[in-house]
This record gives sequence, C-alpha cells and structure tokens, in this order.
Amino acid sequence: MSKKTLAHIGYVVPHLEGALRRFVHEGAAVVIPPTRDPIQKVIVCLLRVDEAVNVELVAPIDESDCPIHSRLARGGGLDHLCYFVDDLAEALAEEQARGALVVCEPCKAVAFRRLVAFVHRRSGMVVELMTRNEMSSEGEQP
Repeated sequence: MSKKTLAHIGYVVPHLEGALRRFVHEGAAVVIPPTRDPIQKVIVCLLRVDEAVNVELVAPIDESDCPIHSRLARGGGLDHLCYFVDDLAEALAEEQARGALVVCEPCKAVAFRRLVAFVHRRSGMVVELMTRNEMSSEGEQP
C-alpha cells in the first residue's frame, strides 16, 4: 500500500477574492497566492488555517464552464481531501481496487507544479492524489 499524507483540504467558493479576505481576516496565512489553473478551469489559493491545516480555496474561472459547478450548486464548502503520494499510478490503482472511480485522470496542477488525479470513493468522498515531488520546469517529474 502506498504511503499517503494529508496535503490539504479543498474548499469550494463561488468567488475567490471575498472568501480569501474572510479567511485572512480570521487569521489564515497565504501559502500560495491566487493562481489561475486553465487546465482545471479554476483559480486556487492555498492557506494555512490556525497554523495547523492547509486549506485550498477553489473558485471557477468562468462560471459557465466550471468543473465544480455541481458543488457550487449545493452551496460550496468542503470539497475534497488531498493526499501526497510517492507513486501516483500505484495510488490510483489502489483506489480503484477498493472501488473508487477516477473522475480526473492525472494532469498538471498549475499552482502546485505537481501531477494530480481525483477519485470518487464509494463513501462519497472526493480524494485528490498529488505527487510529492514538484515537476521540473519542462513539465516532467524529477
């Protein structure tokens, strides 16, 4: 079984600017500033909340073409858990062996400069799997 450690908790918001202001006002620190990810069609920002947990705010770039539309329609909020993994293919295979469905094949996460994939577990939990190592400037894993 591949080793996983929590990278962040994903939190969907309709508009990043207002949500970011509220989180910072409550004491959150910006770890990665707002970053547009045209591959995933979202804008993200990574925060450290209460000096304890990383929270990724996720908002649509274009509300008419948005992969998080269904989450926003239900009010947004907690969206996914993200785990660092050593071997993305192995972690995906393990998730699938336990019945999870791949909802996003491996692709680059622009803000994190890592490969990610998403699965939907039978429990209903959406899980993002992210490589521990950043990609090189040429887009390849080191």
